[in-house]
Amino acid sequence: MSKSPPSLASAQAIAEVMMHIGHIADSMGYTQGLKPSQWTALRYFARANDSQRTVSAFADFHATTRGAASQMVEVLVTKELLTRVPVPEDRRVVQLHPTEKALALLEYDPLKDFAAVIAALPGPEQFQLADLLSRVLKGLLSQRA
Repeated sequence: MSKSPPSLASAQAIAEVMMHIGHIADSMGYTQGLKPSQWTALRYFARANDSQRTVSAFADFHATTRGAASQMVEVLVTKELLTRVPVPEDRRVVQLHPTEKALALLEYDPLKDFAAVIAALPGPEQFQLADLLSRVLKGLLSQRA
């Protein structure tokens, strides 16, 4: 007797696995005295170009309010992980730059462990995963708009 092919996973089951992965990844972010959202902010400001190193740009990227982004930035400034740098050409704009302490801390970024699991997948599967997750993310973001 031959086995029938396994049924495709339901959309609900896939969403639950994705949520579980998200929870695990989130819990990995409580390290080095930081919360996951603070790690996200550090990564953002370490990679952003100068014009994007503002509270407003980070709020847009992180899909949060300016107030919440401002509070997060204030915590990171207090921890001496970000520094405010006024823009001489426009005194209304203040850029946020990671400090040397922040750059050293990013060497221990817990996301590196998560990325290592993905990096162990064959190249074509990494590409497919990236494509599919990007499409899911775009769909979720379009629902929020």
